[in-house]
Amino acid sequence: MKIVTAGEMKNLESKSFELYGIDGALMMEHAAISLYLAIEEEIGNLSGKKILVIAGKGNNGGDAFSAARTFIEAGANVKVYLALGEPTGELPRKNLSILIKLGMECKNYSKENSKEFVDDLKWSDLVLDGILGTGTNGTISDELGNLIDLVNENSKFTVSIDLPTGLNADGEASSNKCIMADMTVTFGFIKRGMLFYPGRTACGKIKIGKIGIPQKLIDSQFFEGELTTFDDAKMLLPTRPKLSNKGTFGKVLIISGSSQYTGTPVMVSLGALRVGAGLVFATVPAPFNTVITSSLPEAISIPLDEEKGFISTKSIETIDEFAEKASVIAIGPGLGDHDESVEVIKHVLSKFNDKPMIIDADGLTLISKDIEGIKFNDRMIITPHPGEFSRLTSINAGMILSNPVKYAREFARSKNVNVLLKGPTTVIAMPDERYTLNITGNTGLAKGGTGDVLTGMIAGFAAQGMDVFHAAQLSAYIHGRTSELYSK
Repeated sequence: MKIVTAGEMKNLESKSFELYGIDGALMMEHAAISLYLAIEEEIGNLSGKKILVIAGKGNNGGDAFSAARTFIEAGANVKVYLALGEPTGELPRKNLSILIKLGMECKNYSKENSKEFVDDLKWSDLVLDGILGTGTNGTISDELGNLIDLVNENSKFTVSIDLPTGLNADGEASSNKCIMADMTVTFGFIKRGMLFYPGRTACGKIKIGKIGIPQKLIDSQFFEGELTTFDDAKMLLPTRPKLSNKGTFGKVLIISGSSQYTGTPVMVSLGALRVGAGLVFATVPAPFNTVITSSLPEAISIPLDEEKGFISTKSIETIDEFAEKASVIAIGPGLGDHDESVEVIKHVLSKFNDKPMIIDADGLTLISKDIEGIKFNDRMIITPHPGEFSRLTSINAGMILSNPVKYAREFARSKNVNVLLKGPTTVIAMPDERYTLNITGNTGLAKGGTGDVLTGMIAGFAAQGMDVFHAAQLSAYIHGRTSELYSK
């Protein structure tokens, strides 16, 4: 599913006018109708319903005025408040003027009439939030913050126009306060900020309304961002031909494990096997080989020379033998932080950089020691959580969390490598600026070993012929969705 930033949406609206003559007035009428239809679908016939409309000064307010007129025509009892004073744009002023000519009294909200405002909130069956839209950027004023608090505390059912007031459309730092909507009717496409917290909580149910952007224009545009949906995941699933054998579905080499993390190779192997990899070669320091043979007999265990419980450089010849056979290599989980491990991972990344490769966990910590010396390529994917990504980039984890799309894309572009940046909303970025978001999953994934399984899944799908970006996209969706199903 395509998603957009505020800038991309503005560009689509501008091109709709430049190429097809579809102007803002027509879009506002489309917006009003979309709002009416979405609300009626949710709460039923609006005749007799009590609706409180709260409008801002810009186009979001213009949509609210136009919607108020539509509600009146449907037989609803409507009251209107101006949250920020008189509208400034030509179209919002025009739609407000029409309302006034129809006999609607529009009150200015202020601290002095906040008691009356609260009474009207309690009177209403539905509150329409049309204060701020995609232009939100920065701190909310004290007076508007007070209004937001009153709405959140007293509204029975709140519907936001395009975005809840206070939410940043691009998923960057949102305002200090935000309307907590029960439903958001967004126009054209889901905005990126709706898919990150606080947006995922603030938006409530999301419905997409049309505002008249021609499909012909949409089809001609390049969209950098997508949200992975069930239909997307279904389309990505590799085919399983009946005339096949284990060699058909690829061979995965897993380089992981140490004395401290003896179960890691099992978890990674399990992920690869469960998504259909034909063969899995799982390396492990020799003293711990029985962990694999007793837990996962379908994996082919490869005992390696070790140094104090870590994979040793003496094992490089054995690793090379199986790396040559492998379709894809997964390296890093549970390797530990040891000088020998650093040399092993450098060797593998250098000698086998023509193969698809997934680098995770301790592998990321090890390469962060010499990030400039690592030769990445677009057949590789790194799968860090924010802490690991911070070590790779020397950017504070808090900064990364404030704008994960930005930092994941910058690293992917500058290093020519695919990036899966884990989080409540996972970002998967390609070197060519494209990215996809995944929102499946829950707190059931917040435990040791789940990331190892994800690494194995990506490797398993890549072994079946998928490029690592789409293997990661599909794996992240299934990984998260599985946790949701198991929690029911």
